[in-house]
Amino acid sequence: MNSMTNEISIAIPAYRNANRLRRCLESIKRIDPNWLSLTVVTDDSGDGQVANELRNEFQPVKWIVHDTNQGFAYAANDAVLSCQSKWVLLLNDDSEIVDDPCVALSPLLTLPNVFAISLRSTDEQGKDREGAKKLIWRFGIAKILHNVKDQAPLLDGVSESSYAVGGHAVYNQNAFRRLGGFDSAFHPFYWEDVDICVRANKLGLRTLYTNDVTIVHRNDGAIKSNNNAAAIRYATWLNRLIFSQRHARGLQRALFKFGLVWQQLHAFITNDEPRKRALAEFSRRLTDKQRELNG
Repeated sequence: MNSMTNEISIAIPAYRNANRLRRCLESIKRIDPNWLSLTVVTDDSGDGQVANELRNEFQPVKWIVHDTNQGFAYAANDAVLSCQSKWVLLLNDDSEIVDDPCVALSPLLTLPNVFAISLRSTDEQGKDREGAKKLIWRFGIAKILHNVKDQAPLLDGVSESSYAVGGHAVYNQNAFRRLGGFDSAFHPFYWEDVDICVRANKLGLRTLYTNDVTIVHRNDGAIKSNNNAAAIRYATWLNRLIFSQRHARGLQRALFKFGLVWQQLHAFITNDEPRKRALAEFSRRLTDKQRELNG
């Protein structure tokens, strides 16, 4: 048994699909069967069918069943905070471990002030999907740059990253707990992983990226399988606006209102209905919050 599997627990938030989760668990078992003493949270499992179907196949697994859909943040928090080790590898159920990540992770986990380490992901054909990330601001609205050319240069396969992708990243559990985990304000999905890393950074903690650990991230995940493109775009834009209002500072804070006007104009010109609806919902929430403050 790799001694690092004692130091790193695995947490998996899963949603409804037993076959998808089985692939993930089998990939872990191939690396080290002892690593199956992990935590799986099955979200919106109803009668517990997914857990019941897989329980005998993967007996060491600790199962937590949510009868109703709590969303990614809640399920992931439940999974991570149920682990006992200092470090937790958070995996989506549509992800699979390619090879033993412990060799590459071991020296990184001893570095000072590390909060999270994001892992390289590919599709089934080995094409890069997710790497390091760079957060920038344009007229008070946050934007994520995904391209390799926009990122900090790699040094021995490692670089700084603005955030760790929640579906395949290692977190310092103590810091994760201190930060209160992912914020459910970003329900149902997206931007909660950016938010927690930015909050960690404000405490002096670092987020790294390594391309020496590869995770296969398939295209049949819960979000794309259960939501159409318009719903995903709506949720992404709404949470992007929530994040921007929360974290914009200085000049960007001053530009935020202008950014909202520009986004409304751009959405109108391009007839981007999901963005229009997200902007309208965000404005409604701002109005409701202002009314509460005014009593």
